[in-house]
Amino acid sequence: MLVAGEVGVDNPAGRKGAHILFQELDTKTEWFVGGKPDTNAPVGGRFILEVLYVEGAATQSDKSVVHTKMNEAVACVLGVNASFPSRATDWWVIIREVPEGDWGASGQTVGVRQANALLGGAPERAGYFEQVLAAKKRAKAAHGYPEERA
Repeated sequence: MLVAGEVGVDNPAGRKGAHILFQELDTKTEWFVGGKPDTNAPVGGRFILEVLYVEGAATQSDKSVVHTKMNEAVACVLGVNASFPSRATDWWVIIREVPEGDWGASGQTVGVRQANALLGGAPERAGYFEQVLAAKKRAKAAHGYPEERA
């Protein structure tokens, strides 16, 4: 689901680049709701699911699919009804876009073009991210951002 959201296709190359990190917190000392320790966590607990994409990799509709699929996966694992708003405050899916030029791997800067190629992304996605990159370049020029040094 995450790979399909980022590169438009679920494939072995994309799965190899998808990483999941679990971090459990003690609800009595590390998780607070309304300023108080969360002593009444719901069945299965509470979650923050954070997804990082390279800027321009996913359209809003791609992100909405990821929100839906992540919700379905958590609900399936917990065996609970996750329809909105039944679990609306129990888990959150947050998608963050890492600005072009801020992602790196193996000592190299990796932008959306490189990520799409490396992860075996659908070629048709280039039309979207190329428009995003061009718009960002125009916005920087219009607001007087300095030219990048060579």
